[in-house]
Amino acid sequence: MATKSYVTDPQVQKHRWWILAAVGLFTFMSTLDASIVNIALPVISSDLKVPMNQAEWVVSIYLIVICALLLLFGKLGDSLGKIKIFRIGTVLFVLGSLLAGFNGSFYLLLLARIVQALGASMTMANNNGIVTEIFPFGERGRALGMIGSFVALGAIAGPGLGGIVLSQLSWGYIFWLNVPIGVVTIIIGQTILPADLTKSHEKIDRFGALTMALFMVSLFVGIFLGQEIGFTKPLI
Repeated sequence: MATKSYVTDPQVQKHRWWILAAVGLFTFMSTLDASIVNIALPVISSDLKVPMNQAEWVVSIYLIVICALLLLFGKLGDSLGKIKIFRIGTVLFVLGSLLAGFNGSFYLLLLARIVQALGASMTMANNNGIVTEIFPFGERGRALGMIGSFVALGAIAGPGLGGIVLSQLSWGYIFWLNVPIGVVTIIIGQTILPADLTKSHEKIDRFGALTMALFMVSLFVGIFLGQEIGFTKPLI
């Protein structure tokens, strides 16, 4: 008879803290990339020959895409499997990090940041769900608290770590830093993450997801553009 719960699966329980480490590490990197880029913006602006107000979109577009897609990927995780969506997200995040390090053009960097954000939103939308399903009730609060610690560490470590990297290397390495760590985490995840057990197979509300994404994009793009061109403009 097939095991119906991760909590009663001895193999999953044996590796549950390693699973938490893999999930937490990607949570850390996703949060880190929201803050580490800030310190590199003057260098990026100079190297790619774009004004500082345009360079700020390297940070903004990452956060906008994550906010716009979190609910969609959370629902997809419920429907198709949280671990499946998480795994796809890890690959996309590493791919986006690899592309972002090539300082070919500003628009290539923005595209790479969108790919990164797609991956980050997939992992962020499902990390707590994975931990909740895998850990028994008595350890669940502790495990979720550790995920919260990874989020805080990523936000705190970004500026300092970015400064260390920029003092020795080019700005591309603040993105390439994710690649080896991400690859190792993906390999660990492929080895120890179990197959999905809980899939609702519910229909996705595509119109609702699209409406939510458009609302979030319009709201934040309006705020950021308003700071550049003024909130009294008809476009805003």
